[in-house]
Amino acid sequence: MKNILISTGHELKYPDIIRAENCTLHDSSGNIYLDLESGVWCTSIGHSNPRITEIIKEQSGKIMHTGYCYLNPAVEKAAVRLLGITGINEGRCVFLNSGSEAVEFSVKAVNSFSDRPYFLTMKDSYLSAYGISGQRNPEEWIAFDWINNDRIEDIPFDKIAAFVFEPGSSSGLVRFPPLDLIRSIADKVRSAGGLIIGNEITTGMARTGEWFGYNHYGFIPDIAAIGKGLGNGYPVSCAVISEKVLRRLDLNVFHYGQSHQNDPLGAAVACEVIDVIEENNLLLKCRQDGDLIRSALNKMKEKYGIISEVRGKGLMIAVEFENNTSFSYAEKINRELLKNNIILVKRPGYEIFRIDPALTIERKDIDYFLSAMERIISNMKILLPD
Repeated sequence: MKNILISTGHELKYPDIIRAENCTLHDSSGNIYLDLESGVWCTSIGHSNPRITEIIKEQSGKIMHTGYCYLNPAVEKAAVRLLGITGINEGRCVFLNSGSEAVEFSVKAVNSFSDRPYFLTMKDSYLSAYGISGQRNPEEWIAFDWINNDRIEDIPFDKIAAFVFEPGSSSGLVRFPPLDLIRSIADKVRSAGGLIIGNEITTGMARTGEWFGYNHYGFIPDIAAIGKGLGNGYPVSCAVISEKVLRRLDLNVFHYGQSHQNDPLGAAVACEVIDVIEENNLLLKCRQDGDLIRSALNKMKEKYGIISEVRGKGLMIAVEFENNTSFSYAEKINRELLKNNIILVKRPGYEIFRIDPALTIERKDIDYFLSAMERIISNMKILLPD
């Protein structure tokens, strides 16, 4: 892969994956790997899901792309489905390409009509790879450090245009802020006339055992930005915008033109992903599988003392290992997992694994991972240097 630029910050380990099915990857030498990250947390219903493959074939045989002055009914159909599952029943959708774009679109839309100087977010949240939300200029953003006990009383709520809430991903570290804290912030933002934008790029599409991460906090945002799992690997995202926001959005002032905005192929894929999740009761399965994995990992924590914390909801799980000055437990365990053909990338700079398999993961794959994990941890004294 000498002609490919890799700039993700992660090491490329398998350059010749030629086929994938659900949670398994196949390379050109016939090796099979278990993918417990669902790509980049995107293949929510499994690699090469046959229903998604079929809908891509069907829709692409009709029309894939539309212009600015014409649309395809597949886009309206997907919008209706998304308005339904988000709870933003009276609203509109715009389909885009990436999670970063959906968040940035949402922020820019609010910025177009609000005269307030600040957006509020959690200090540990990740919002976007670019733009206003990616740069998070301190002149425009207040980053609330909930981990180090910033005071709610210090937030100038009357100056907040919108609270951009990422409910739990915590830049990949899987930290769900306390319910009472978030409910209090959300209530104060709204009482002061501000809005709430739900950043559901990672936590959306049933990943946490609910349709969206904000469902765990008991409120519905004014805008929901959705990506990753929405397309099951196909690049589609969506900003779902409430009627409350639409009443303030002046489309004579706010313009956003993008070549693949509201493309029918992405919309058709998104609609099919929703159908698969509903028809296969994957929200319940996600909760059950997540409980099973966390319970087994917590038993390892108590038994071996190498794991310091297991946290998460549904199938968004983080395993944090104890720190020491001699070696990295996470790095060594990751290396051994890779030898067992299990893909779990260590979070750069942290003693943390993140586990995000497809919602369709089979029990045999869960058992294989847990068995390998316990065997590796139990043998750590042999693996580690004296």
